[in-house]
Amino acid sequence: MGSKDSDHAGFTRVVLGGDVMLGRIVKDAILRYGPDYPLGPIAQPMRSADLAIVNLECAITSCTDIWPGALKAFYFGAPPQAIETLTGAGIDMVSLANNHMLDFGVDGLRDTLHHLRRCGIHHAGAGGDLAAASSPDVLDCRGMRFGMAAFCDHQADFAARQDSPGIAYLDLDDEVAVIAAWRDALDSLQRAAVDWPILSLHWGPNMVFRPSKTFRRLAHAAIDMGWKILFGHSAHVFQGIEIYRGCPIIYAAGDLVDDYHVDPEFRNDHQVLLEMELARDGLRRIIVYPVFIRECRTHPANKEQSAYIAACMTTLCGEMGTQVRQDGEKLWIAGAAP
Repeated sequence: MGSKDSDHAGFTRVVLGGDVMLGRIVKDAILRYGPDYPLGPIAQPMRSADLAIVNLECAITSCTDIWPGALKAFYFGAPPQAIETLTGAGIDMVSLANNHMLDFGVDGLRDTLHHLRRCGIHHAGAGGDLAAASSPDVLDCRGMRFGMAAFCDHQADFAARQDSPGIAYLDLDDEVAVIAAWRDALDSLQRAAVDWPILSLHWGPNMVFRPSKTFRRLAHAAIDMGWKILFGHSAHVFQGIEIYRGCPIIYAAGDLVDDYHVDPEFRNDHQVLLEMELARDGLRRIIVYPVFIRECRTHPANKEQSAYIAACMTTLCGEMGTQVRQDGEKLWIAGAAP
């Protein structure tokens, strides 16, 4: 992995990016232009952060046999070289709990786990059985301990079982089971003396700017339980960020790179990268980096693109009582820590 910059004193910088989809046309671009092509232009904030986390929305595999279940519209598989896309961008941890992790079957999942382990990238949300898929991963960073558990609410046939591989699947309509699973994962992290437990959720429908009332209630329940950061994704657009009891709730982080059709209403080529400054006593602030996806490659947004992203984020956050501040081109959200 790339070296991390530790010049900042008194707080830890954690960068969160949304869905990283390195299959299909992005795969072709990696094979043609090299693994740094998709994320290279925006790698600097992730490489210089203390910890960088994304949702890996594809298998990394040479397998060509698709999942044997019901046919899907899309199957996302990245080439083995794509592991260098992650390491080159300084990504330290990935969520695997999503509805594309088994697109190329159990062998595709096993290949993905092999590549991640070989390169020292931490991961949560999928594994060889239910216990492994549900288990959080933990790493130490600048004198603090971070841990993440990851769950997904769609593609039930990808669910890990007691004796079979898969993802950590949850039916969000069964709130008793949801709360129990979150509690078990949190208990594990608390036993490991984790300072910053992160709950990663691949949840909800695509192309929705606002979380449902149910999702907001569940998110509050997670923070009330003791989770310190909620890291949501799956919507393919970013949603508003809420600061609840001093803790950041990122309902949807959007996409970080993909090859998807751009909807003229949702303008899903306009995205964000989020950097949290975490002091020992809490969140200091969240810096919002506007980014733009063009031809399977993500760039820092230009002035016009940044203006749209800033306006959209300001509106969506404002609806949740969160103020987005702007100083020139810099966007940020203040936290509760001094």
